[in-house]
Amino acid sequence: MQRYLLIFISICLTSCATLINRRTYDLRVISKASNAKVQIDDSTYRLPARVKVKRSKNDLHIKFISDTITRNKIIKPSPNYAFFYGNLVWLYFSPAAYLIDFTNQKRFYYGRTLDLKLNDTSTIIRPSFLKRYFNYFHKNFPNNEGQITLKLSLPWINSFMLHPKNETYKQGNGFMGVGAGLEYYYKENKYISLTANAVIDLFTPVPAAVDYEGNYEIMSSIYFNLMNNIISKRFSFGYGINYSKNTWDLRQGKFATSSMRDPVSRNSQSFGIAISGYHQLRKHLFIGLTFRPSFLDIKPNLEFKYQHLISIDFCWKYRLKK
Repeated sequence: MQRYLLIFISICLTSCATLINRRTYDLRVISKASNAKVQIDDSTYRLPARVKVKRSKNDLHIKFISDTITRNKIIKPSPNYAFFYGNLVWLYFSPAAYLIDFTNQKRFYYGRTLDLKLNDTSTIIRPSFLKRYFNYFHKNFPNNEGQITLKLSLPWINSFMLHPKNETYKQGNGFMGVGAGLEYYYKENKYISLTANAVIDLFTPVPAAVDYEGNYEIMSSIYFNLMNNIISKRFSFGYGINYSKNTWDLRQGKFATSSMRDPVSRNSQSFGIAISGYHQLRKHLFIGLTFRPSFLDIKPNLEFKYQHLISIDFCWKYRLKK
């Protein structure tokens, strides 16, 4: 039994790249140039050729030689598919396996095929897997100074912590919300936004009839954010102030009995701050996280009281003025 347990533990601690990949592999190098050759380290190969290279986190320096040109090029190392996708499973079942892969240079490669072209004057070469993610995160979506943008949002997942009057702190998580706003770009990478949102903690991710038994709670909020925002590539970060009207409802479901508490609704209005971070998925589509803590209640009483709302938000942006 102990033997099988040791085998199982060894497998769990051995990740995909460590288990599948060898320290070296064959890199296929091709070119349509006449008399093309490639020099790697101290060896020169006539193309096409299969070159055995060692996996490493370091750049691979090569020299491309033909009848007309000689160019030095650098191939950037890229995480391979076994490391990137295989470890999605290991990360859940055995996080230690992911850590082993992360410290092992067998997780890198320089691509499977290297096509050297005469008209390609770039010095840096990235494997297709790395190039896909490099191009994604470095793609710019330029904005213009003076631009006005319409924002339509869907705060889909919402987490509440409210403190209604004469009640203990109430926490709830649920789905659904809508919002809209305007953005004014006073610089190409900076803008001011004013948004209005209404959110609730529905039990289901889409509107559906749900039968409750006994007492149940519903939390909702209508709030306005005025924020300053900074853009960096596909990411934007915002900070500002918010005004909110929060509602906590205690309701009765089916089969109410005399032992149940009577339905009640508590409302409050408060001021606080707002912090957000968004990632641009497509030209118009964004996903983000908004944290909206409030500290000062103005109704029903003027008092300092902490409450918050955290939302995962999908939004779409469209230019009204370019």
